Amino acid sequence: MTKSWNIETLLPEAERLYQSIEKHFNFQVYYPLPVRRYCQNAEDAKRCARRRRNPRYSEVLGGYSEPGGGPDAIADTHGSFEILQGGYVDLPKLIQALQTHFTDEGKLTDQCFDYENLKNIEGTWRYGNIDAQRVLFCEGTGIQYNPWFCHLPVTPAKGETLILRSKTLNLPPSIYHSTKWLLPYEPERFRIGATYDENDLSPSPTETAKAALLKAAHEILKDTHTLEVEAHLAGLRPSTPDARPLLGEHSTDHGIFVLNGLGSKGASVAPEISRQLIAHIFDAADLDPETDSARFDT
Repeated sequence: MTKSWNIETLLPEAERLYQSIEKHFNFQVYYPLPVRRYCQNAEDAKRCARRRRNPRYSEVLGGYSEPGGGPDAIADTHGSFEILQGGYVDLPKLIQALQTHFTDEGKLTDQCFDYENLKNIEGTWRYGNIDAQRVLFCEGTGIQYNPWFCHLPVTPAKGETLILRSKTLNLPPSIYHSTKWLLPYEPERFRIGATYDENDLSPSPTETAKAALLKAAHEILKDTHTLEVEAHLAGLRPSTPDARPLLGEHSTDHGIFVLNGLGSKGASVAPEISRQLIAHIFDAADLDPETDSARFDT
């Protein structure tokens, strides 16, 4: 159990942004929830106890519960800890709302980008009938095809999740983390994830991952439940060697910027990282050397 990088700065900005979006659209996308983290063995329980005594974790780790102290539905042989300040973002709902909003305002065009058609004409970047002083690429693992930023070390890591239904399983609102995490959406419906695969880089769900996730679900649950697969989702995480984002301007082509490398923590990292990049572009604010893409330019 390791505290997420820079979480003290990232989380407040994420909460502020998502709450402002909720206010604008008048619906909820951000769901603060505690996380119950189940110890896998006696040594794991000792390690969690040491973390709890560490002052750095005082605002993150809650109390320890003896085996059986959590919901009866989950197998619990070595107790569990509560992780505070957890939550999740309903990203499909958020993305759909933003796409519709910006399309209606004439600010979003959904089409494949052709790098060869982006030209610098006397200091202005031209793409079709669009002229711009600055171009920002936020393309995840697609960066491997980007002629300006393909040198950056973004490694795809595939992850798959399942949305399941069970008429016999009912978990209180929380995020439960054992060998995998379980997220109840509503009575009888929950999500389990996620797998991690750096070898299969296709965007399609696989039967192997589906079987592994179903096996994990049955192992996490104390009793036998009939689990119906409602959806099987897959995606590619853009990871970096030092697990830090990539943002900044191209080393030689002025006006070309990148924001990438958010890994599996995009929902918590993106709001603050975006704010920092905007401040850098428009106010000449310095970038954090830990996230500046220039660290990989040499």
